[in-house]
Amino acid sequence: MPKFMVARQPVFDSRLRVVGYELLFRGSDGGVTGDAMTADVLVRACLDLGLGSLVGDKLAFLNTTRTYLVGGQEIPFPPRQTVLDIVEEVTADAEVVAGCRRLVQNGYTLAADGRSQGAGDPLLEVVSIIKLDVSALSPAELRSSALQCSAYGARLVAKRVESRDQLEACQALGFDLFQGYLLSHPELVEGRAIAPGRLTCLRVLERLCDPMVSAAEVEDIVKSDAALSYRFLRMAGEGAARGLSRRVGSVREGVVLVGLRRLRAWVSLMLLSEDAHDGSDEQLVMAMTRARMSELLAERTCPRQAEEAFTAGLVSALDLLLGVPIEEVLGELSLTAELTDAVLSGTGRLGAIVADSVAWELGRADVSCGLPDHAVDECYREALGWARDLFDAVSQSAAG
Repeated sequence: MPKFMVARQPVFDSRLRVVGYELLFRGSDGGVTGDAMTADVLVRACLDLGLGSLVGDKLAFLNTTRTYLVGGQEIPFPPRQTVLDIVEEVTADAEVVAGCRRLVQNGYTLAADGRSQGAGDPLLEVVSIIKLDVSALSPAELRSSALQCSAYGARLVAKRVESRDQLEACQALGFDLFQGYLLSHPELVEGRAIAPGRLTCLRVLERLCDPMVSAAEVEDIVKSDAALSYRFLRMAGEGAARGLSRRVGSVREGVVLVGLRRLRAWVSLMLLSEDAHDGSDEQLVMAMTRARMSELLAERTCPRQAEEAFTAGLVSALDLLLGVPIEEVLGELSLTAELTDAVLSGTGRLGAIVADSVAWELGRADVSCGLPDHAVDECYREALGWARDLFDAVSQSAAG
């Protein structure tokens, strides 16, 4: 599966303790808009890496464009852990200022970047952090800008601190936070991702825009894409890691746990980040075939566990898709103990069903579900046809 990278640069307090990380886009930036860069960082940081593993309990500083400030695109990061860094290019018009005030009311912290000389800038009255580029200012300009910005009662960040003299000068001027090559270079964090199909994302987004849509309807579409199913389980896992006691036993439970509004925001970000792919991939076909076959076997032997069987079959193939050990995959998902044991150890009814699906996939007939061979083969052929039809539809859409 393709690799990706996100950069993070520490932000230090006056005692040079890390209080947060600025998350930075690292990819092919040719023709990529600021909106897409922010979306890519959001998706990579939260869905593919996990925000907890990237910043822990520290703050996440996120470069934010006008689209996100005015509400044209939601920001599904946890508000109390997120600092929205308003990029210099954003014009402080009435719509932007109103959007910033709403974000503050919703619990987000705002930071202004590159506005040290902006006398009368209305955004300076809304933000609680102001960042000054130390390397771009003379000592006299730095002193004047620090004094001017301090009048707004905001915390001051000295960015691009590259020498000991600059650090000491900023400390003497009362700066609160510090960032720059003297303290730490941006660190590249590498991960692997399976990208969802663009057509599937569009179908999900269309249904999520209907206020009468049910979780079951959304689930039916999500289950048609292994990558999207995995990301929905990751979303639910992030919630469980932040204090929710319920663990996830199926894709539908993940949809319910995350909530339709947050799902809509995340799917929009996936499309905006241009992360979704079009076309066929044999490994994805295999994963979807295994998931669907597990579901079909469960429908014939233990119907009440059909949803869980689909999820167990899907998760059991994620190590192949992501190229990492299955233990690592399971560590990223807050699944029920039954589901985890089924995938990891092959125990219980779910474990037996997944084992039967894998056995038939490999051409072995040593199944234990109690169904005759012809019935198992029917399940496999139906599952394979279902998976191939899905990818044919995506390919035709891409060609069109």
